[in-house]
Amino acid sequence: MNIKYIHQIEVTTRCNLACPYCPHPKMQREKTDMNSSTFYRVMEWVKHFTKLGQQRELAFTGIGEALLHPYLFEMLEQARQEYAGLIHFSTNGILFDDEAARFCAEYQIGVFVSMHRPERAVPAKNLAKKYNVLLGENHAFVDSALDWAGTVNWHVSAPKSVCRYQQDGWGVVLVDGSITTCCMDSEQVNKIGHVVDDIGTVDMHPMPLCKTCHLEILQ
Repeated sequence: MNIKYIHQIEVTTRCNLACPYCPHPKMQREKTDMNSSTFYRVMEWVKHFTKLGQQRELAFTGIGEALLHPYLFEMLEQARQEYAGLIHFSTNGILFDDEAARFCAEYQIGVFVSMHRPERAVPAKNLAKKYNVLLGENHAFVDSALDWAGTVNWHVSAPKSVCRYQQDGWGVVLVDGSITTCCMDSEQVNKIGHVVDDIGTVDMHPMPLCKTCHLEILQ
């Protein structure tokens, strides 16, 4: 089947942490930010799926800290102009300040805070809660750990379940515009297309990374 909508946009592959349970420290892909022309093309895909009534949410997340992108707010504002549904991003909280919280409140952007650095993440979580933009906190690396489909030397305690990306046709756009099938595709193993391809034509099917994933992959 073709992907049903753009679920996730990786706006940067840069990060201000080096967690051992994350593939980022040893990732071979370039540490960079998504450029404006690539993002414009991503939004063309989003508009396409929105017109079809298929766009369900839009997550600005990936192998990197979203707030490191110098134009994240402008990108979120543009996304809000094109899509009225749920838009959110994930952050480790280090750069999440009052300005960011106010922006999120104004444009109705949700925030997930990852608890990698509790001394920075907890104040960020409280700030997001104050402005009513907190959607949740992530501490899966503690109580629902995974090994990123075998790419990280880390234990797996996450429950067995069906892969929502494969089941529901969730597309992931990486920082260079490549489209993949997987939120754990740190090295672009499951690439199925690119945003310059004809919109809506990228096929969704099990890929090499699926063979090492802890999730159940529908054939």
